[in-house]
Amino acid sequence: MRSLAYSQSKRVENVRVTRERDRQRGRELTTFLAVTVPVACVLLVYAALHIETVRVGYQREARVKATAQLEETNRRLRVELARASSPERVSALAAKRGLRPPRPGQVQYVEASKGPSR
Repeated sequence: MRSLAYSQSKRVENVRVTRERDRQRGRELTTFLAVTVPVACVLLVYAALHIETVRVGYQREARVKATAQLEETNRRLRVELARASSPERVSALAAKRGLRPPRPGQVQYVEASKGPSR
């Protein structure tokens, strides 16, 4: 035989039932937060400062390296300029191309006018 099982739904009204606050637990939570939040803030600030210090250090190193490279390039270019503009080299190149010093009367000096310049 079959058993007939049925259930009744009964509406329960717990509107007026409230749980009493645990004041001891509330004080413990407040104390815990009062201690841990400042410590956590200090640790976060320390971590942020440390990260910023490392970042600035890397930037400084990159700039020092770039400065050294630019100084070396400048030194090399100055040596190259001095070698290229040396009087002996210029005289040798001029003689090779058939250039001679100017004869008297070939050089004309032009004086700048004192009028308004454009």
